[in-house]
Formats: sequence, structure tokens, C-alpha cells
Amino acid sequence: METRGWASLLGTCALLLGGVAGAGAVSGCEFRARTETPPLSPDSAQAGTPSQITRDARFMLRKGGQPRAMIRAEHMEQYQTADSTYSVWRGRSDSARVHSYVFDAAGDSSATIIADSVVFFSQEGRFEAYGNVRVRTDDNRRLESEHLTWNQIDRTIRTRRFVHITTPTEEVRGNGLVADEDLETYQIGRFQAEVEIEDEDPSEK
Repeated sequence: METRGWASLLGTCALLLGGVAGAGAVSGCEFRARTETPPLSPDSAQAGTPSQITRDARFMLRKGGQPRAMIRAEHMEQYQTADSTYSVWRGRSDSARVHSYVFDAAGDSSATIIADSVVFFSQEGRFEAYGNVRVRTDDNRRLESEHLTWNQIDRTIRTRRFVHITTPTEEVRGNGLVADEDLETYQIGRFQAEVEIEDEDPSEK
């Protein structure tokens, strides 16, 4: 498959690879939260032969003309199966990491996700981030985990792994997470929380 043809993988996306761009329009997306495809690790994803290999790759996902997400990495391999098309993103060295950027409905920056590798499922508009995953929002909210899923349809971040969330007012640790992509609201399974409480004003005693 030609690099220029990558836009056809997602009716909604544009792919920029070394200055080459393509674009399309959204059609026929569907998401079922309770029957989500199980995570596909980068190692198992590479079982077949890639249909495309790209260096210094950058992918832009758009919806209604607004950017929804961007993935940037030193190395990208694209795979095709009878059921899906997906790509594996990673660095070419131990120090290089995959950077993903999420944008809100207005096209403004919502969160930055950094990981050792990412598997992106083009038809679903979903990616799985693996290895030393770090999420950071513009209002200083942070999340740490070893794996998470981001889905552009319902704008959520999910994981069944251990998570550590830090906000300006609290620190939460637990197993399992469903959160808004900007970490404004979230639900954690079993957890421990530390909440910062402001000192009482002595004049009010």
C-alpha cells in the first residue's frame, strides 16, 4: 500500500508522513464499550509481515475538520488482516518513545500520552499504549500506568492495570480505570486516595 493511500484506512483521518498528506470524511463508526476488542500487544501485533514501514511517522486523526489525535514516532509498521487494519508505533532506540496528542471537540489540546509503544486500530479510532505510559493534561493532571486504551468515539481512557493519578488537589492509586480523556472525571476500582486539605483560617476559629 502506498503511503499516500493511508487516508483510506480511516474515513475520518489525515496522515502526514514526511510532508505527504491525505484526508477523508467520517462514516460508519460504531463502538460497544462492553465488547471491546481485547488489547493486542506490540509483540503479538508483529506476528505477520507489515504491508508498510515508515520512518519518522506522524499520523493525524480528524473529525469534522477538527484534529482529534496525533501519533508521532520514529518507526511505524502497518498490518492488514481479514478483520482489521492496524499499525504498530515505537522508537528505534531505547530512549525514543511514542508521543500521542489528544484534542477536544474545539480542536484544543486535551492531553499528551507518552509510551514505549502504541498499537493503533484505524477502523475503530482506538489505540493501545504500552510500557511506562504517562498522560499529562494542560491543567496539570497526570496519570501513570503500564497500559491504557484511548478511544476517539467516546473520548475515554481505560485500563485494567494499576494506575496512579495526580491532580493539583489529590493523589489516587488503584487497579482499573475509566476516565475522560482530560482526566476531569474518572472511576477507579480498588483504590487508595490522598487528598490535600487547606489549613483552616485561624481568624475563623
